[in-house]
Amino acid sequence: MSLFTWNEKYSVHVEAMDNQHKKLFELITRLHEAMSAGKGNAELEEILRGLKEYTTTHFADEEKYMESFKYTGLAEQKNQHQVFIDKIGGYEKDLGEKRFGLSIEVLNFLKDWLINHIQTTDAKYTEIFHTNGLK
Repeated sequence: MSLFTWNEKYSVHVEAMDNQHKKLFELITRLHEAMSAGKGNAELEEILRGLKEYTTTHFADEEKYMESFKYTGLAEQKNQHQVFIDKIGGYEKDLGEKRFGLSIEVLNFLKDWLINHIQTTDAKYTEIFHTNGLK
């Protein structure tokens, strides 16, 4: 069973952004499933790489819309996005050093960060995205 499943409480009610968020949930679920099979560390490098690549695209898309719509929360979003990117980079470094328990730490960080970020920070942009025709 999945660690957590996408449902409407995670929706920002912007289809493109929800679809991208769902992909992030899938990567986290993949890590959880690998850990459940005793292969968390073996999969962690590829999952971190996937997260880094996918969030680069996702964050750029969000920020592009925010800039275009003159969203006042853009600086906060950029800051939070950078914190996430930096944290993933730190985990990649830790992975190279074979740090014990890393997959559990990564899983908990991803789950907590993603849920909090979507429900607290991303939810704030729904209205301005809708106002500018992005639904």
